Amino acid sequence: MTLRLGKILHSPVTLVAALVGGAATGFIAPEQAEAFAPFGRMYIDLLKMVALPFIVASIIFSVRSLIHDPRAKEYLAKVVLAIATVSFLSVAVAGILSLAFEPGTITDPQARVALGHIVSREGSIGTDLQMNLFDKTSGVEKRLIDHLVDLVPSNIFQALAAGDTVKALIFALLFGLAVGRVPGNVSDSFAHSLDTVYRACIVLTRWFSLLLPFVTFAMMAEQAASVGLHTLRLMFGFLAVFGAGTLIFAIANILVLAARSRRSPWAVLRAHQDVIFMAITTRSSVACIPIMIDTLTQKLGFRAAVVELLVPLQTALVRAGPIFLLTVGPIFIAQLYGKTLSTGDLVLVGFMATLLGPTSVGTTGLMTLSQVGIVCGYLGLPFEAAFALFIAVDAIADPLRSLMLVLTINGATGAITPREAAVAEAVTLPEVAGPLPVPAE
Repeated sequence: MTLRLGKILHSPVTLVAALVGGAATGFIAPEQAEAFAPFGRMYIDLLKMVALPFIVASIIFSVRSLIHDPRAKEYLAKVVLAIATVSFLSVAVAGILSLAFEPGTITDPQARVALGHIVSREGSIGTDLQMNLFDKTSGVEKRLIDHLVDLVPSNIFQALAAGDTVKALIFALLFGLAVGRVPGNVSDSFAHSLDTVYRACIVLTRWFSLLLPFVTFAMMAEQAASVGLHTLRLMFGFLAVFGAGTLIFAIANILVLAARSRRSPWAVLRAHQDVIFMAITTRSSVACIPIMIDTLTQKLGFRAAVVELLVPLQTALVRAGPIFLLTVGPIFIAQLYGKTLSTGDLVLVGFMATLLGPTSVGTTGLMTLSQVGIVCGYLGLPFEAAFALFIAVDAIADPLRSLMLVLTINGATGAITPREAAVAEAVTLPEVAGPLPVPAE
């Protein structure tokens, strides 16, 4: 009975019905839909509750195992290549789609008036956030070295309590390197403890995934209610660019995973159904990390020790969704105000988007949107007024960014990681032979 109920709740039909039903409820009865908001926030908190201990346990254990793997340096070199490739493709696809669709070019006078009303209604929000981007007292922006210093966790327990994913990631990497240098007969008991934490987090994530249809309905209802059909029609071009970009990246990464896992694209897509719906509903790549790892290791058969290291690491570094936004946003604003961007301007937009992409880790959707203002500042574009337009449709654009992000992270991880069967043929060490291995005494 329990197994049958689980299959029904995880069925694509059930999840799509919840998605469509929630969106319809939000558009038709927005006031009632707002009542579902607490359930969505509670579900995201549950996932984040599991995500940080999961990240710390999996990375420490994975680094410990990979220290003894002769291919470890090769994996890290491929991560650098994946970051460069994804960043370039994100900028290229976003730029081509923006210049082809011209979402900011509005010829209908009534549409321009309606957009002006949105700006007037939300203008104070944009002003407040824009002012917070700069320190008025010093008159200068924060230097790059200051951002790097802020990443060092002076108190790891404080970082964990605050949910600071990047600081937890840095601590786990350094601690894993240190544990890897401890003799095996001493560190084995600690490895067993990490294995227990990891598996407990996986069990909790699977339990939480049973709630996914209900949470999908609740969160889609809330998001649809916050947007409204009128705003959706006015910003259709902007959302169409995001939709097309998400579809391109989804197809590309599904094909990469299909080739690497030696499965059909349909099988890979089915394996990712929970990842897709969780990304859309939670809008958090960090919250999706446990189920992303579970999908790659248990459903697609990639080597667990490598996946458990690369997925959290690439979540911080492979930022397709934010880079896509930081490229589309300034081009949209330039088109909205009738300014033609030169080739040099477009190169600057791509360069700045690539640099700012990793800084979006752990930030809210509004903070990611506010970074568009940094790029606009270099181009002399008015950002505050247009910021209100982005806020108006972020309830739809943010899930698309998150979906693009998690699929690209999984695709990049699958492109680097060998399959378990391939590892078993080439490597006989028990420390790298299976998911979360523990060396025999």
